[in-house]
Amino acid sequence: MPDFEEAAPEEGTPEEAAPEEAAPEEGTIEAQLPGFRYGVVLLLLFATFIVEASGFDGSWYKVVTVALQGATLVMAFVASGVGRHLRRIAIVVAVLAFIGALSAALNDAPSTGAVFGILSFLVVVAAPVVIARAIARRGVVDIHTVLGALCIYVMLGMLFAFLFGAIGGVISEPFFAQTTHATSADYLYFSFVMLTTTGYGDFTAATGLGRAVAVFEALSGQLYLVVIVALLVGRMAMSAMPRLHHQQDVTSSPPDEK
Repeated sequence: MPDFEEAAPEEGTPEEAAPEEAAPEEGTIEAQLPGFRYGVVLLLLFATFIVEASGFDGSWYKVVTVALQGATLVMAFVASGVGRHLRRIAIVVAVLAFIGALSAALNDAPSTGAVFGILSFLVVVAAPVVIARAIARRGVVDIHTVLGALCIYVMLGMLFAFLFGAIGGVISEPFFAQTTHATSADYLYFSFVMLTTTGYGDFTAATGLGRAVAVFEALSGQLYLVVIVALLVGRMAMSAMPRLHHQQDVTSSPPDEK
């Protein structure tokens, strides 16, 4: 009986499926700085924070805020490695939000504050979800993962700031008990004070809805830091220990005698 040999796999047809995310090429910024993509998202978030915390108020100032949030949304989708179809959807959402904000500024509607708050909230609300899914798919905890988690934390503070602004624009009475004309900087300041549970007390919500949302933000911020961020940092440190021990063994071993 003739022997039958296993047929060798044809060239150009890999036996295993290619990984979802290709490794960065040598010499690229991503190869030298593993967290570069989410670092850009953090830079956009810091730019938005500076604009919001500047204290300026006006229609065109809020248009700039929506534009920055739209750029953050698109970059978060790109950094998370979503498909081309979802990236196009993010671009369309960002453009539509910017057009809506620009139209509200040109019309100078009396409910401008509520419109801008709702638009900003809708533009950014998808970004933390996309980043969280990308982190969960990675299966590896490194600087890229930690930067993504920090992006989500900063976005939480900004999301609640936009939500407070939307509530203040919709309700008939002032949102804060200390002032009747709150600005975007006031909402952003109050949001991060609640998120970090600093508790200065110079601004307090005047309505039951505002107080409920503020308490929910404080609980969310503390649980996120204590559970998610602490767990990721701990796992990253544990994964780095074997490499550190290997490097120490290599440097401490005597050279081979010839």
